[in-house]
Amino acid sequence: MGEELALLSPQEIQDKKRALWRAWEAYVSDRRVESGLRASVLESWKRSQSLGIQPEQKKARYLHEIDDVIEWRRQSEFFLTAIPVLEHIFDQINVTKHLLTLTDAGGRIIYLQGEPSILKKAETMLFVLGADWSEPSVGTNAIGTSLYLQKPIQIFSYEHFAQAAHDWVCSAAPVTDPHTGQVLGIVDLTAPYEYAQPHTLGIAKMIAVQIQKEYTRISDNLRKHLYDEYMNARKRWPGEPILLFDSALQMLTQSPEAQATLQELQKRHSSRSILADIRETLLACPELEYTFELTDTGYEATAVALIRKNERIGFLVFLRRRSRQRRVSAPSIRPVFHTPWDTIIGSSPAMQHAIQRAKIVAATDVPVLITGESGTGKERFAQAIHEASTRHPHPFVAVNIAAIPRELIASELFGYEPGAFTGANPKGKKGKFEEAHGGTLFLDEIGDMPLELQVYLLRVLQEKKIMRLGSSNARPVDVRIIAATNHNLAERIAQGAFRLDLFYRLNVVEIALPPLRERAQDILLLAEFFLDKFAKQYGKPAASFDPDVVRLFERYAWPGNVRELQNVVEHAVIFSTGSVISLNHLPSYLLNKAPDSDSLPLDPLEREEKKMIDYWLQKANGNVSEVARRLNRSRATIYRKIKQYGLNLSKYSNID
Repeated sequence: MGEELALLSPQEIQDKKRALWRAWEAYVSDRRVESGLRASVLESWKRSQSLGIQPEQKKARYLHEIDDVIEWRRQSEFFLTAIPVLEHIFDQINVTKHLLTLTDAGGRIIYLQGEPSILKKAETMLFVLGADWSEPSVGTNAIGTSLYLQKPIQIFSYEHFAQAAHDWVCSAAPVTDPHTGQVLGIVDLTAPYEYAQPHTLGIAKMIAVQIQKEYTRISDNLRKHLYDEYMNARKRWPGEPILLFDSALQMLTQSPEAQATLQELQKRHSSRSILADIRETLLACPELEYTFELTDTGYEATAVALIRKNERIGFLVFLRRRSRQRRVSAPSIRPVFHTPWDTIIGSSPAMQHAIQRAKIVAATDVPVLITGESGTGKERFAQAIHEASTRHPHPFVAVNIAAIPRELIASELFGYEPGAFTGANPKGKKGKFEEAHGGTLFLDEIGDMPLELQVYLLRVLQEKKIMRLGSSNARPVDVRIIAATNHNLAERIAQGAFRLDLFYRLNVVEIALPPLRERAQDILLLAEFFLDKFAKQYGKPAASFDPDVVRLFERYAWPGNVRELQNVVEHAVIFSTGSVISLNHLPSYLLNKAPDSDSLPLDPLEREEKKMIDYWLQKANGNVSEVARRLNRSRATIYRKIKQYGLNLSKYSNID
C-alpha cells in the first residue's frame, strides 16, 4: 500500500508538496535523487526521460479525433459495460471535486465527467475526451503509470514528471479481463491537489473491480465463442492439427493432432520454443488470414483471426507439412473474395480509374504513393496491390507514422539491438522493415514523418539496407514500399517539412483516391454492402433503407468518407428492430436539422447517452422503471435525462 499511495493524510498536503518540489527540482536539474521518493515514481521519471518527455511540458502530447473516440465507444463492449457503473457512482464522486475518468487500454480518455469549472481548468493540460495520458504522451501520471505497472497508484503534485500536472492529484486503477489478464482500461479520479485524499485510490479500485465484475459475463461469452469456433473447425477439418489462442495469445486448447505435432517438433528443436515462435508471429499478424513458415521445421502455420464486433478476440492456428505442391487455399472460416479487387466497392469513373491504375502497378515492383482524404480506403488499396503482386505469399506490414511517438519512429522502423536504450527489450527487436522482408511495407501518413528521420528512410530506400539502433552492421532488406498521405506533399515540400528527394523516391506512381462526395453513385452501393455485412454480423433482419434515409445519404457531404458511412450503417443496424433502416436508427448528429432535435448542441457523450436512453425506451415500450433497471440508474435520473434531452414520452406506448 505504501508504494500505491502518495500521501496518508490530507493534513500533510502542503508539507508533502514542498518536499516533492525539492525532489523534483533536484532530479530535473542534476539527476540527484532525494530520499523519501517512492521507487515507482523514480522509475517512472527515468522512463519519462527516455521517452523524451520534457519537465516543462505543459500538456499531453497526443489527442485523438473525437469521431475516432465515438467510433471506438460504439464498438466497445467494455465501454458499454462500464457506462452504467460510472453513471451510478458519478454523483458521489462529483461532490469530492474529482473528475471521473475512464481510458481505453492505451491510456486514451474515453469518458470524462465532473464539475464544469474543474473540467475547464483541466483543459489547459489537455485532460479532455480523446487525449492520450499514457507515459509516452505525458510522462509520470496515475493513468499512464498505472497502465505501465498494471497496478493501482496515486500520483500527487510534483510526482508528475511534467509541469502540466503539478497542481493536480490523480488516483488510478486498471480494469482487467478476468480470463486473459489483459488491461481493458484505467479508472481515474483527478482533482486539484488541495482536494487530495488517501481514500480516493480505494474508490478508484472499487469502481474498477465493479466494472470488471460486470465485464465477466462478456468475457465468459467471448471465451465460449472462441471454443465454439474451435469445435466448428474440428468438425469441418477432422484430423487437422488445430490450436486455439485468445487475444492475449494464451493457448486455450489444441487438437490431439496438434499436440503430437508440437511434441515432435519440440524434440527436434529443443533449443527453441516452437509455441513461442507461433506467438511472436501472431503478435504482429497483419491480416485476417496469414500463412507463415515455422523456420527449419518443414512445417507452416495458417493463422485465422477470430473477429467479433470488429475486435480480434483470438486465433485458430492450423499446422501442416510444407510441400512443393501447396494447397490451393488454407482452411478458412469466412467467405473468400475471388480477387483482391473484389473487396473494393465502387463503380464511379473516378474509382474505376484508380482501380485500373492499381491493377497495372500491382504487377510491377515500383514504389506507390496513394493520396486521398482520411477514410477513403488507402490501406485497403495498398492491401489489394500487395495481394495481387508476386509478393503476396510474404508479409504485408502496415505502419501508421502519425500514431507512433516521434522519438520511437526510428526504433519501430529499423529495430534495435539489446540495450540500445533505457526501457528497450533486453533481447532487441526487429523493425518493420525486417518484418516485411520479402513482402510489402505500407507507410501510412508518410507526410507526418519528422524531417530529421526522412534522410534515414531515404538512405534505406537507396541502399536497401537497414541498421538497427545500437548496431554498426547493415542488414539487407527486400521490401516493396507503398506510402499514403492525406497531406498535399507539394505544400509540405514548399514549407520545408518534407524532402523533395524522398518525394521523388516514393512517388514513382501516384494513385489518387476521390472523396466520397465526388463519387455519389457509389454511396448507396457502399451503404448496401455495409448493411448486408453488419446485418449478418449482428444477426439483425435489416435488409433495406427507408427512402428518407437514401435521400439523406445522397445529400450528406460525408466528411469522414467511406469510414464514416460504414460507421453510420453499423450504428443503424445495431439499433434497428425490423427489416427497414429508418431515420431514427441513424446517429443523432446526422439528424441535427430534424424537427425534434435539441436547440442546444450536445457534447459527444451526451449524444450517445440520449441515443441509448431513447433506444431502451423503445425497447421497454416507455416503461421508465424497466429502463432504469436496465441501465442501473434511478427512475428519477431517467426522468431527469428524458427532460434534459427533450425526449417525448408520448411517442412511446404503455408508459408507467
